[in-house]
Amino acid sequence: MRRFFFLSVCLFFSCVLCLRAQDWYQVHVDYDGHEWLFPVNFQHVSFMDFNEDNSAVKMHLADDENIVIPFNVEASSKWDAVSNGITLSDELSQWGKNKHKVFAIYITTDDGSDIDSKEVYKHCHISVDGMGEYPDNSLPGQIRGRGNSTWEWYQKKPYRIKFDTSSKMLGISKNKDWVLLANYRDVTKMMNVYTNITADWMGIPFTTPVRFAELFVNGEYKGVYQVAEQVEVGGNRVQINENEGLLLTLDVDDGPELNPGDNNFSTKVYGMPMQVKNPKSLTQEQLDEVRAEFAVLESAIKARNYDIVDSLMDIDSYIRIIQLQEFVYNVELSAPRSIFLFRDKDGKFTFGPAWDWDAGFDFDWSNMYTGHTYFADYRETILGTRPYDRNGNYQCPRFFTDMFGNGRFVRRYKELWNAVSDSIYIRNWNETQPYIDALHELQAKQPQGYTTPATRESTRWPIRGFDFDTEIGKMKKWLQNRLKYLNPIIAAYPEPEDEGGEVIVIPDEYTLVGTIEKSYTLQYSGGYKQDVSVTVSRDELAKLLDVEPGTLDETTLDLVPLNADGTEGNNTAAKEYGAWFDDDGNTNAWAQGHVYIESDDLFSLACGCHPDNCWGGDEHTVTMQYRHLPSAKAVNLQATFTIEGGGGWWGW
Repeated sequence: MRRFFFLSVCLFFSCVLCLRAQDWYQVHVDYDGHEWLFPVNFQHVSFMDFNEDNSAVKMHLADDENIVIPFNVEASSKWDAVSNGITLSDELSQWGKNKHKVFAIYITTDDGSDIDSKEVYKHCHISVDGMGEYPDNSLPGQIRGRGNSTWEWYQKKPYRIKFDTSSKMLGISKNKDWVLLANYRDVTKMMNVYTNITADWMGIPFTTPVRFAELFVNGEYKGVYQVAEQVEVGGNRVQINENEGLLLTLDVDDGPELNPGDNNFSTKVYGMPMQVKNPKSLTQEQLDEVRAEFAVLESAIKARNYDIVDSLMDIDSYIRIIQLQEFVYNVELSAPRSIFLFRDKDGKFTFGPAWDWDAGFDFDWSNMYTGHTYFADYRETILGTRPYDRNGNYQCPRFFTDMFGNGRFVRRYKELWNAVSDSIYIRNWNETQPYIDALHELQAKQPQGYTTPATRESTRWPIRGFDFDTEIGKMKKWLQNRLKYLNPIIAAYPEPEDEGGEVIVIPDEYTLVGTIEKSYTLQYSGGYKQDVSVTVSRDELAKLLDVEPGTLDETTLDLVPLNADGTEGNNTAAKEYGAWFDDDGNTNAWAQGHVYIESDDLFSLACGCHPDNCWGGDEHTVTMQYRHLPSAKAVNLQATFTIEGGGGWWGW
């Protein structure tokens, strides 16, 4: 046990200040094998304690939010730091600021337990080692899990951390909230890096800077993590008015089916899952207002009216986010997932920040729970060769394709692509390479010894059959080939002469003028794929609506699912029109669904049943509603399905 004796702050400062006429110093802290280096302004130091050899061991800091203490040291309060030794030197006038290095983050939870929830924060102490490139940082805070599939499916977990007070993170602007991305599915660790660098270069606003750090929790090595800004409204993040600006995300995981009641809704025109991230607390009336405001933009896109769309939305940001999604083949555009957009007070809807790219690069979804397979084929597309017709490999919402029916828009799309296509690969790969090199740098500082971060990561999280360098080589070659493949396809996109039509205001209510009843038998053994389709005659529908059959198309007609009580349900199917329906005839998520209807065609819909939820002899009646937008009339399509064969747990 050390014996302390005290010197007054006046005596200590008189010794220091006679040597150095300055306030800022570097404090070197040695504590149980850890060394920390961080700046302290001695105007904020109350006094220091010393041991018998006159080396300082305890620093008492004033209660100032800009002061940090070294991590993992004994402390009688958040402002006291006890160590093996504290020495001083002049503060560096210029830090190295090499952002490519792999830094280190040490987290100790107050109760010593691991993080097992993405809903509940645990109190902890967080310390960031700047490796001499940035000041070290050490603050009390909180930590919890984060993510959807990445949290549920994979061994290596992503986290969200929150400092008690705003602080810089490795040179990134001050904030409380930060994200630690595990990137477990991505063996290269570079998919988010490369794409974020590219997004920032393309001008997609507020995209997070890139940093890497090795993470330790309660002394346990957790691997290499990407440090990122939390997507949120704030002075250093999405810079819009916090009270009157909107931050939105199109994300099925945060939509009304999978995350009901959390500031979310299905958009009025295209039925996309939307969550309001800011403002954080809305009444239902306010949420309805946001939905109505977004529907004005949707209606203009549906009409392909460039001038009106341009007055409501930053078209260039919309084009750039689509181009980047297509370039890295991020098929989650079709879901959609992780598509952020914002609108400042009296401003336009603008797309950004760019986020979440490990579903791109031709990820093999057939083994998504365990697989790490990418880069098999670069000759696939989301948009296809005729984006307005959606003839690609995935059917993304028409919100992202209807404007390709406008020649002026297509010409602007090509113009923006031509401006970046020469450099989009080589320039941004050159910016990515230093991060790759840093993962190969030998480091003796970590407890694992004199090895590289890449080696430590692969030792902690071995993935059979995959090697970091091999996958990096595949990624590089895939991007080169991808660019060569896309350039002629984009150049040949059709340029319609039609400059857009009249914007139809979407009615708030519809008058029901008729019901079309259909009955079908589904085979239990057929499961999801049945040789049955729900068909409706254009002439039959036009007669009920009292309109000409030729006027019925996707610009004048919508098809939405209804719940059993007649209220509008949510599209939970994989196609533009349709839904999964539960046993009560209400729309529900796939896992709770019994039967489904879905199609990208208004008049012919595929159908099937969930073999784990259905029983032989079951009968399900579900309702879809045709809505004629110009007349505000509606016709219900009521389909009754009888399950034939076995079902249930015995699987007959």
